[in-house]
Amino acid sequence: MKLRKLDKVKKKLRVVILFFFLTLISWPLAALAHQPRIVETEKINITKPEVSKAYYGKLSEKPHTYTISTSSAIDLYVNVLVPFIEGPRKNVVVKIFKDGQPLESLNPGENDWKKFFEPFGQSMYWQGPEFKIRAEAGKYKIIVQSREKRIRYVLATGEIEAFDGTESLNAILLIPKLKKNFFEEPPISFIFSPLGWGYILLLQILAILVGWIISKVLKISGIKVQKEYFQKFSRSIMVWGLVFWIGLLVWAVRTSWHPVLILISGLALFLAIISWRERKT
Repeated sequence: MKLRKLDKVKKKLRVVILFFFLTLISWPLAALAHQPRIVETEKINITKPEVSKAYYGKLSEKPHTYTISTSSAIDLYVNVLVPFIEGPRKNVVVKIFKDGQPLESLNPGENDWKKFFEPFGQSMYWQGPEFKIRAEAGKYKIIVQSREKRIRYVLATGEIEAFDGTESLNAILLIPKLKKNFFEEPPISFIFSPLGWGYILLLQILAILVGWIISKVLKISGIKVQKEYFQKFSRSIMVWGLVFWIGLLVWAVRTSWHPVLILISGLALFLAIISWRERKT
């Protein structure tokens, strides 16, 4: 009888975890127009050029070259941005070539940049000019360069918003890194984004549910926890559970936003809750 109950609880646990995992990775990111990418090389191949992507790069002395090869006509979209901290003078030039021939040059002057706030990343940009055409089949090169030795930029390509589970989770994990290393902002500010606090809320609820189901599994399987001992120290467990929950959660959002850290903090909250319930009974 106990084995049957245990199997049922295990099945419920799998279903609950799967449900919350799919909910998390399928979080609607329609308002976050571009899939984020961190540029780590001078030559980048753009696949699926019509899908919205944002390439975050740092120029040194050499330009960055983006390549698009297409066997059919596409909607080619290019936009250049820089982080707001770069100041009022933004010396970035974007040159676009088709089959080796010049197609367009985006060389914005000081008055061509507009302030732009991105709500899901909670970051401010200077947005430069856009370029959009119906492009024929061929090989395209987009060259980003600057006369300055060091400057940060964002190259946005494509206009089709496409976020599957992998891309959604990748965006959540990359945004804190970008805030710290690219925008030079504290990663904790991501918590003001609906994407940030929604991510925390889902993981905390998932951790509490996992803790509750584990407690049911232990009870059904006959593994007893000394209730008298637990009641005796329930106040200490509750207090330390809350301290650990707050401390680990704050540390997580101030550094990496790693899901494991946020989940463990949620389990600490679960311990605090059940300890509080033991004190009430």
